Amino acid sequence: MDSKLKKGIMIAACIVIAAVSLFLLAGKFSSPDYYADIIHSIEDKVSTVLKLTATSTAASAGITAIPGDLGTPIAEQLADFSSYFLVILCVLYAEKYLLAIIGAGVFRYLIPIACALFVIGEFYYPEALKKAAVKLMAFGVAIFLVIPLSINVSDMIYSTFQDSIDGTISAAEELTEETAPLVDAGEDKNIIQRILGGISETAEGLTEKAVQIVNRFIESIAIMIVTCCLIPLLVLLFFLRIVKVITGIDVSIPFPKRRHGLGVHGRLDE
Repeated sequence: MDSKLKKGIMIAACIVIAAVSLFLLAGKFSSPDYYADIIHSIEDKVSTVLKLTATSTAASAGITAIPGDLGTPIAEQLADFSSYFLVILCVLYAEKYLLAIIGAGVFRYLIPIACALFVIGEFYYPEALKKAAVKLMAFGVAIFLVIPLSINVSDMIYSTFQDSIDGTISAAEELTEETAPLVDAGEDKNIIQRILGGISETAEGLTEKAVQIVNRFIESIAIMIVTCCLIPLLVLLFFLRIVKVITGIDVSIPFPKRRHGLGVHGRLDE
């Protein structure tokens, strides 16, 4: 095939791809309606995290009212879980709002820019510009797919452990109901003894329940961190690896080099 004809075909193909991406796909993939199912899945997880936060806070207040010194550190441990839930919520909301933003960014900017670089590469600096164009387009497609696919993968894992998380919430609510009269009683020991006798439960028994609930919350936090935080990162790394294998171009995420050891002049050696 004549080189000029081949160049013309490549330029025309890039113009068509850029036009379709900019005027057709950008509007479709930047609309929240297109991601309705994914957004619904994220909102379900947000609701679960909010329930975990509320029940852990309420259980913490109830555990504090249990007579003895063992309840206080357990209650403090439960209260500390709120920081983990906040991180998980931030990740979930970021995924929810990034869906439309990434869709618009990839198809409105990255792909048209990649096509423009490829066209320019037909005339100037072909090796550098074409390589940059392929790298930019591959990276754009990878980050566009990472959230939907990671949500689908996390849903499969989350559904497996959902009963465990629901059980944690139910157990915390049950303990909160049992300790609610103790909270109302304040420091009146006579009332506290009557309450413990009425619920056929000792302070040691309530403390043991509290310890079990803390362990269940730790398990639930681990499940939510894996499904909501780690899986999206692993899916992104997987896509970048696939892009590298297919195109031979390294689009991996650069991590800062660790510095260790002191050199002879007191400087950090690589």
